[in-house]
Amino acid sequence: MHRSPDGAGRSRKKPARGIIPGLLMAVCLSAPAWAGNMDLAWDAVPDPDVTGYRIYIGTTPGSSDQGIINVGKVTSLTLTDLPDCMELFIGVKALDAGGQESLGFADFVQGLAQPFVSDASPANLSQGVEDILVTVQGGNFSADMQRTDVQFDDPDVRVLSMDFIACDEIELHLSVGPFLSAPGDPGYNGAGDTVEEVPPAEIGMRGVILTVPGAQGEVIQGDTPSSLRIDFVPQRTDIDGSGRVDGFDLARLASRFGSDFGGSGYQPELDLDGNKSVDGIDQSLLAEYFATVF
Repeated sequence: MHRSPDGAGRSRKKPARGIIPGLLMAVCLSAPAWAGNMDLAWDAVPDPDVTGYRIYIGTTPGSSDQGIINVGKVTSLTLTDLPDCMELFIGVKALDAGGQESLGFADFVQGLAQPFVSDASPANLSQGVEDILVTVQGGNFSADMQRTDVQFDDPDVRVLSMDFIACDEIELHLSVGPFLSAPGDPGYNGAGDTVEEVPPAEIGMRGVILTVPGAQGEVIQGDTPSSLRIDFVPQRTDIDGSGRVDGFDLARLASRFGSDFGGSGYQPELDLDGNKSVDGIDQSLLAEYFATVF
């Protein structure tokens, strides 16, 4: 985004010049992503007369209908309270001590404020579900988003497909592990595991990671608060498949108690909570459903 100067300023002193030389403006969305925020960073202009910068925020290139902000001699700024679901054009001009600004802008950054997730429905998934439709609501979702732009912070949750509904809504088809571990799969350990040898998805909260194309092809990422939960499947306490949780199941679990994933004694069907260890949590889950008939 570097441009060469194309004009002179109008200050009596040596002004900041036309299109600011060496000005690089990069928009990067950093965690946590809150509605209406946008982080800006640019290269300093190597001119001794530059005393600050002026930020133009508008809905068309060069406009300032969303505001003008004067800042000191800094090279970064977080814009706040920006309108959601509105494409914005952000430009920077250099200022001298007399308030004269450069004649031209650096290249505009064009895009939405940080994407965010406010709700997901249903908000609870289950271990081993093969395909479930989840509606995600929030804001600043891009129509250019693809399935690969939506990720979860756990490889046991996979996005099968994504549909852009509106700037504040997307629909996801999700599946939850355990998955067959194979080359190319998240978490593949190179051992050619079968699905029976792979730990179940760990129960607990999951966050959605949203990525969208940046103004100059860079990746913009907004990390959202945890919004989905993977729930335990009670039927898994019937370890031997007899239809009843009883002493045989307890004996199976006790025989491998303390084993960890990767060890010779680990059996994933005994790792009820999916934390890669057969431990007291699994014992507590089995006790909770002891004598239950499925």
